[in-house]
Amino acid sequence: VDLARYPLDAPESAAYGALLRAGRARLAEEGALALPGFVTPGAVAALVREAEALLPQAYYCAQDHNPYLIANDPDLAPDHPRNRAQRSDKGCLADDLIPADAGLRALYDWPPLRAFIAALLGVPALYPYADPLGSLNINVFAAGQRLGWHFDNADFVTTLMIRPAAAGGTYEYLPGLRGPGDDDFAALGRVLDGAGEAPRVLDMAAGALVLFRGRTALHRVTPVQAGPPRLLAALSYDPEPGRMLTEHTRKIFYGRVA
Repeated sequence: VDLARYPLDAPESAAYGALLRAGRARLAEEGALALPGFVTPGAVAALVREAEALLPQAYYCAQDHNPYLIANDPDLAPDHPRNRAQRSDKGCLADDLIPADAGLRALYDWPPLRAFIAALLGVPALYPYADPLGSLNINVFAAGQRLGWHFDNADFVTTLMIRPAAAGGTYEYLPGLRGPGDDDFAALGRVLDGAGEAPRVLDMAAGALVLFRGRTALHRVTPVQAGPPRLLAALSYDPEPGRMLTEHTRKIFYGRVA
C-alpha cells in the first residue's frame, strides 16, 4: 500500500482524517469510491505474477440472469425489465486456491484496511467472510467475457484492480437507480434498451482500490476486447462475523461447494 498517499497506518493523523472525509463525501454523492494507486506499482506486478500462476485453476462459467440476480417474477412478462435476461461470463479463483502467503491475502487480512473501509461506511467494524470459497476471490475476464447489467445483493463491494483490460472491460454504472421499495422499471428498461442516460465510468487502473454500493446502482463490465485477461480481486467483508454463502451460490460461481 502506498502509505504516503493513503496513511492507513496513521489513523490519528490529519491526512487520514482528510482522506476519510473526502471518501465519505464521494460515496454519498456517487455511490462509488476509487482510490487510484492504492497499491504501489511494484506490488501490483507481484500480484499479477501470483494471479497468473493460479489461472489454470480458474473456474469459468456463463450465466443468464435478470438485473436483480434473483428468480424471475412469474407475474411479469419475460421481456419486462424486472425479468430481462442479461449475460455474464467470467472465470473465478476461489479463496482456497489463493495461497496463505500470497500478497493479496496479506492485504485482505490487514486490520488497518478493514478499519478504514468500516470508517468510510460508518459501521463499527468489518469482518472477513467465513466462507471457505467466497472470502477472497480473483475474477478473470478473458477476451469476450463481461458482466451484464445488474444490481448487487450485498450493501457494498470492495475490489482491487490487479490488471485492467487492454481494451474493453469498462466498469459502467448508474447510481441511485434503485431505492428501498422504489424500483424504477421504466428507467431500467431504457438502460437495458440502450436508450437511457449515459452511464458513468469508474476509472479502475491497476492498483486502484474500489468501494462500491452496488445494491442501489445498476452496473456492468463491458466485454473485454483484447489483451491478457482482466484480473480483479474481490475482498469480501461484512459488518457481522461468520458470513457464509449458500451452497447454491458456491455451486454457481465456483462449480463446487467445498
